[in-house]
Order: sequence, then C-alpha cells, then structure tokens
Amino acid sequence: MAIVLSHISALEYWLSVRSQSRSFVAVSHAKSLIAQPPGSHEEKALGPWWISRPLHVLVSQAALRRHSKEYVCHIWGTALPKGMVLDTRNGFYVCSPELCFLQMASRLSLIELIQLGFELCGIYDLLSEGDDIPRCAPLTTVAKLISSIENMPHAACRKKALRAVRYIVENSASPKETELVMLLCLPYKLGGYGIKAPLLNHRIKVTKTGKRFTSNDFFEVDLYWPESRLIGEYDSDKYHKGERKKTKDTARRNALEAMGYTVVNVTFDLLKSREATDEAANAFSQLTGHQLRYDEGSFVNARSRLRTELFSGRRYGLPVAV
Repeated sequence: MAIVLSHISALEYWLSVRSQSRSFVAVSHAKSLIAQPPGSHEEKALGPWWISRPLHVLVSQAALRRHSKEYVCHIWGTALPKGMVLDTRNGFYVCSPELCFLQMASRLSLIELIQLGFELCGIYDLLSEGDDIPRCAPLTTVAKLISSIENMPHAACRKKALRAVRYIVENSASPKETELVMLLCLPYKLGGYGIKAPLLNHRIKVTKTGKRFTSNDFFEVDLYWPESRLIGEYDSDKYHKGERKKTKDTARRNALEAMGYTVVNVTFDLLKSREATDEAANAFSQLTGHQLRYDEGSFVNARSRLRTELFSGRRYGLPVAV
C-alpha cells in the first residue's frame, strides 16, 4: 500500500524539509499509485509522522475514497506527467512542489497563491524564527511551474495558477522581501503599484572605482532594477544595529554610489504605514521611470485588501508551528 501526499499535506512536507539535502526519484507510474485506496490498518504508522493529521492524499476515483481520521482523499482523475509525483524513499510518495502549487490554487486566494509561489521559488526557510533566516535552495522555479501547469491542461484551477505565476519573482530571501516586492510590483487591480519587478538578491561586481571604499569583490543586493541601476535594500533592525555594522553599510553604500548605482533603503516599519509605503512607491516609480496612474477609489480598496492579506499572519492554513 502506498500513499501520495497532496494539497496541504504535501505543502507542509515540502516546507518542513526544504533546508535539508533532498534526493527524490520521479515516478513514471503515478496513476497506478493512486488507483488504490489508502490502507485501513496501522494507519497511524503510515506516512511522515511529523505531518499534521489527517493526511491529504490522492486517489484516482471517488470509489477509492475512505472515511478516516487519518486521511482526507482527493480525487485526481487527469493525467499525471512524470515528475509530478516523487518517491521520498521513506515509504511514501509526495506530489511535486509544482503539482502542490496547482492543487493549492483551489484553497488559496490569488494573493496567497502568489505569496506561496514567492516562497516556493525563494531561498528562505520559514521554520527558523526572527530575522536570522537561513538560506536554502529554491523548491522550484517559475519556468518549472509554468511548464508543469501547462502539461496538465485539464487540471482544476489551472487558469488561476497560471495567472498567479505571472507575478512571482524568484530568489526572495525573506518574507519581508516578498511582501515588499508584492506591494510595489503587483498590478493596481491587485493592490500593488505596478512597478516593474526587480531582480532579487542579485550579485553586483565591485569595480576598481568601488574598491576605494571596500575590499569586497561583489555585493549581493536585495532588489535590483538593471535598466535604471537602482538598488532597493530591505533593512531589518537586527542586521542594522551596532557601530561596526553601520560602518560596513556606509562603505557598501559609498562603493555602490561611486559605481553609479542609486540606493534606496526600506524598513519594515515603513511598510506597515500606508502613507510611508505610498512615499516609497513614488520614489521607486520615479527612479525606474514608471509613472503611477491609477483610479484612486478602486486602488485604495484593492491596496487595503492586499495589505490585509499580506499582514494577516495566516500561512496557507498550516499549523502555526510550521
């Protein structure tokens, strides 16, 4: 008997292992795996013990559903291309991050789904608390999400998932970076300011001119608009305390500005204020050559909805500890 974790259980699994070394085998016979019901004996020993119960699993038809405290069965009647289900080599299978994203489109709002996409394509692990968030490899990429969704033309919520992917930016290094980029770059109708999406955590080589201020060979900048040589830096309180850090930050800024870059700093306290966010958006708009043009009434409502969702504290319906 095999179980295939899906939906919220698959998401909880991926987020719980994302900072670990991962070695999975793509399953080419996924249809046969879900063509049997979950077992009715020793259920509590099945599947990953650390994932919340009930486990959400895939079955291929309604007749295979089982009512149990251990399982919630989801019907998946369409084709499952190779790579959409992975063997964890731990006695159970799991839907790929790409398939999980598509499945979560049926449970999340569009804003939440975009936010999830940032996380799946990001380089941060939210199991660690506070500002000291460790880096880890992305679980997927925008290209993989698009390719996988397009390969399942009859899947439910496909249109919504493809719409969400349009607004995902890869390589975000923290939830606050994700929130900042969504606030600045989502279209007006979704509550953002429509600014062109930047590159995230991009490396900039230090030239001879910059070497007058630093010994670094490169800087990694939070947000970068290449066309306008504009850099946006997210400042957390933790990383910007102490004289030594301030000295390093000054040298970094001097080097970047000497090389012809414009640096704009943003703090989370600024993002919590609508008025301050408006001012930051106006500054980024002018520096990127983007003119803000929106209908005040409808935009204010959309912006309020976006901020409510981003700062609600909810996380995809997962347990608080995850």
